[in-house]
Amino acid sequence: MRNLLAGLVGITGPAEPADSSTGSEPSETDTANPGGHTGDWDDIDGALVDPAGDVERVSAETPFGEATAESIIVSYLQGSTDPIFVIDAEGNFTHSNEACRDLFGRVPGELLEKNLFDLEEADNSVMKEVLETEESIQNLEGVVEVDGETIHVSRTFFPLFDAAGELTGAIEINRDVSERVEAINRQETLEQYQAYQQNVVESFQGWMDRLSDGDFTIEPEVPAPDGDSEEVQDAYDRFSAMATDLSSAIETIHDALAEVRHNSEQLSQISDDLVDAAEETSSATVEIDRASQAVDSKTSEQAEQAAVVEENVSNLSAAIEEITANAGTIEQRAAEASDRTDRGSTEAETALERMTESMEASGKTVTQVQTLQEQMGMIGEMAELVSDIADQTNLLAVNANIEAARADGSGDRFAVVAQEIKRLADESKETAETISSDLEGIQSDVDETVETIERANTTVETSAEAVDGIVEHIDEIDDAVQETDQGIQNIARAAEDQAADAQAVQDIVTDLSERSAEIDDRMAAVSTNIDQQTETIDRMADISESIDEMAAEMETRLGRFDLETTATGTDPATT
Repeated sequence: MRNLLAGLVGITGPAEPADSSTGSEPSETDTANPGGHTGDWDDIDGALVDPAGDVERVSAETPFGEATAESIIVSYLQGSTDPIFVIDAEGNFTHSNEACRDLFGRVPGELLEKNLFDLEEADNSVMKEVLETEESIQNLEGVVEVDGETIHVSRTFFPLFDAAGELTGAIEINRDVSERVEAINRQETLEQYQAYQQNVVESFQGWMDRLSDGDFTIEPEVPAPDGDSEEVQDAYDRFSAMATDLSSAIETIHDALAEVRHNSEQLSQISDDLVDAAEETSSATVEIDRASQAVDSKTSEQAEQAAVVEENVSNLSAAIEEITANAGTIEQRAAEASDRTDRGSTEAETALERMTESMEASGKTVTQVQTLQEQMGMIGEMAELVSDIADQTNLLAVNANIEAARADGSGDRFAVVAQEIKRLADESKETAETISSDLEGIQSDVDETVETIERANTTVETSAEAVDGIVEHIDEIDDAVQETDQGIQNIARAAEDQAADAQAVQDIVTDLSERSAEIDDRMAAVSTNIDQQTETIDRMADISESIDEMAAEMETRLGRFDLETTATGTDPATT
């Protein structure tokens, strides 16, 4: 660019006319070097080319006639729409066009005769470099501060030389490239935003994949952006809010699943306890059945013995009537009666002991059944708790579905997990309701069983009292027979008394026979109730096993959810 303007113009001023007084002609050197500064240019096919090969011009006289460097510079400033100014070698303004004054916010006359290096609108060190090195600088992008506004410009500088090749100043051309810079910045911001968005979406996708696999240990945290543009920062704030909402939803579902898992473990333990209690109750029922059968057998024997006693008493009454005729027969019969009363007394005491054992066994059965009632009450409470948890889980699943819908396409997998949780909650609730319904039926059967056993105990107690009375009466009979045996000499006098006593004994034996028949009927009813109780206990055992199976199934389904935080704390979205 050296000597560029001089090369274009060809002269620095009007050509000097030939001296007519001497009649001399221009020298060959002057003709070959118009303007006096192109002597070192090459003549190539009638054209002059500068040594650098940048500029060429015609080799004849200046093609611009009377044009001067001043007129060409002014024409250039007038015809250009770019902001342009010219300074001299010291940096003082010599020319500026309207676009330049508009760029720097100046009015005509405000820049002239001022020094460029006293202004602070732009980096003027570049112009100093041009003046010092006498080399041009092109398309240097920078900024200009005008009234607080930053304007992006592309600056081109090149020095100006006179005909002798001496530096006379420099010219600066500024082009407003703010729109292009803004477009580039927008493109860079867009690319940065898209890259950041892709990174965050991949993080969310990783979290959703882990959620769909049942992993609830993730801790969503959106990575901070590398850039500081407003758009990217707004995106970071929005994604952070979404991550916070997702973290809250995950924490809520995590807590609900943990509680359901804990309750399922408790339900499994309770069902195991219930099975054990049912087995113990079934064993005790078998013992009661055996005891009732024994009592029934003894009662039958007692009835038979009562019939024998009744017959004996009848015989005794007949014998009393014949006392006076046959004392020996009376003595023999008295001895026989004594033996039989002894056996009756022994058998009655044995029956009394069996009845006492039956009452004790019934009492144990009542205690066990009451324990069973308490355990069934606990199961009912747990079933209600499972139903409440299922309702809460269902509500959380609905909220999760809402959050998934807000997340547009990225929440589809999370919606699937939420639907699965809702289905499990519905199944848990239906199971809990079924358990509650079954427990109500069992509770009714158990209450009826307790009432039946208590009635049986009352009957056995009555029978025991009756047997105890029989023993006393048999003892009295034995005493009477002994007295008859010992007082055979007084039989005649005591015949009437003996007849009365025999009648009383006959009445007692008849009553005993009737009571024995009643006891036999009641023991049959007890046996029937025991059979019903056994069926109920078997049913309870089956229900307990069903509960245990449902609890195991619930634990298996909950086992697919990872609720324990890993020790490393690695964010899954980054792996």
